[in-house]
Amino acid sequence: MNKAYWFTLLAVFLASTAWLMLRAKKRGMKTAPVFTGVLLGAVLALALSKVLYTVLLSNRVWPRYGWASLLRMDAAEFSFIGGCLGMVLGVALGAKLHRICPPIMLSLFAPVGALMAAGVRAAEIFLDMQGAGSYVENETFARAPFAISNEWGEWFWAVFLLEALAALVVAVVFGVSKKEDAILSLRFERVVYYLCVPQIFCESLRALGMRWGFVRIEQVMCGVIIEGLLIYGCLQCAAPRGFRKRFWPCFAAIGCVGVVVGVEFGLDKVPQISDTVWYCVMIAALVGFGALEHVVTARRLRQQTYR
Repeated sequence: MNKAYWFTLLAVFLASTAWLMLRAKKRGMKTAPVFTGVLLGAVLALALSKVLYTVLLSNRVWPRYGWASLLRMDAAEFSFIGGCLGMVLGVALGAKLHRICPPIMLSLFAPVGALMAAGVRAAEIFLDMQGAGSYVENETFARAPFAISNEWGEWFWAVFLLEALAALVVAVVFGVSKKEDAILSLRFERVVYYLCVPQIFCESLRALGMRWGFVRIEQVMCGVIIEGLLIYGCLQCAAPRGFRKRFWPCFAAIGCVGVVVGVEFGLDKVPQISDTVWYCVMIAALVGFGALEHVVTARRLRQQTYR
């Protein structure tokens, strides 16, 4: 067990909890629901990240370890998305136990959760090459913070730091933004959405990860979450103009998902086209995801104003 990694996670958890308590106190809320929620969240995050990893990769880990696979504390054998899901469920359950509307607590927690995600990713610096990408060929970038080196002095892209930076930006932006206050759960929805969008790109860059062949499992999960949030957002909009006009962002998002799938296939099966070209196509699809979310959110805020 990597003690430095787990102690870093503890520090991240304590710092994030302190920020959440300050946010709750600023809004006149008691700290008991926060304390209950984060404790439940920590337990559920650990449990669900392990269970999800074991279930999704059962064909790999179960024949080798059996039931013991659920007790292994190898940091590489946990699902990041499962951990996030567990934390969210814990915070929501903590609010429910204290008779607070869960969306209120989740919106309060959202930027804090993004900060936690940033800290968890940054902590991967203690996991050797777990959060690394491909070999760095350009010597200009063969140094920190762009890359990390192995024991032989070879440099590989520090993908985990890119993930940490993206999550930190989300935490800062939605920690200070005010317009999401107009709709109860909007801040939480947007934080989750914009954590998932760059994660699709970063997951593709990782050399190691949860896979079924060339299919990256957590990348697929991010796509499902993005599509689900767009569908939910469209359902919240009153649109008398018809089904297609109401849900066209969801259909367009499916097209973006198809582009990402095509890029992943191309990266694995069509080496004649450079990775740079493939990733430019993927980034264009991710920009499309952002534009679609902006359309849906603007529609919801506009209708909220008219009510």
